[in-house]
Amino acid sequence: MAKIIRGLGLGAEKVVYKDDRVALKIFRPKKLGGSLKNKEYDVMNNFQIILEKQGQDSFLPNHLRALLNLDLMMKTNPEDFEKFYQIIEKIYEGADPDNFKEQLSKLSFRFIYDSPYIILCYIQLFMLEQDLNYTTGKVQPPRAYLMGYIRFLRTGEQNIDKILWSATRHPPRVKFWRDWEE
Repeated sequence: MAKIIRGLGLGAEKVVYKDDRVALKIFRPKKLGGSLKNKEYDVMNNFQIILEKQGQDSFLPNHLRALLNLDLMMKTNPEDFEKFYQIIEKIYEGADPDNFKEQLSKLSFRFIYDSPYIILCYIQLFMLEQDLNYTTGKVQPPRAYLMGYIRFLRTGEQNIDKILWSATRHPPRVKFWRDWEE
């Protein structure tokens, strides 16, 4: 996926994942947004993730949407959530979401915003975005930032409100990324 993103010219967009009536696109803006200009953020690595649902306006999902969906999955079907979580660990290690389409189609959750496949795909893209753009931070590899919060959520130690608040302000606890042991 990194090769696809880097091969996409500035100002271009491409559908990278599709599921029924939902598409995930990558867009490579020519300029950095105002919130990124003061950071060590290279326009050549920058990309945006666009979620398009048929009949709805497209938008840019964020990491919090992923965590909220995971919380809903865990609460509505803990057994299937655990299967989904194990797949996320494989994505974290570099697997392709397309390898899990059949397994994901067998999972059932009552209340989620997107299909398990689409959620898995944007989790992969968020991790990739972190790896490409946040190379000098404390959390290494950078994708461990999101993965640390996913692992933290899975423990049930905190409610989703505290996890979401923390995820926007602080790195996850080191026991969930650097010192992680299953």
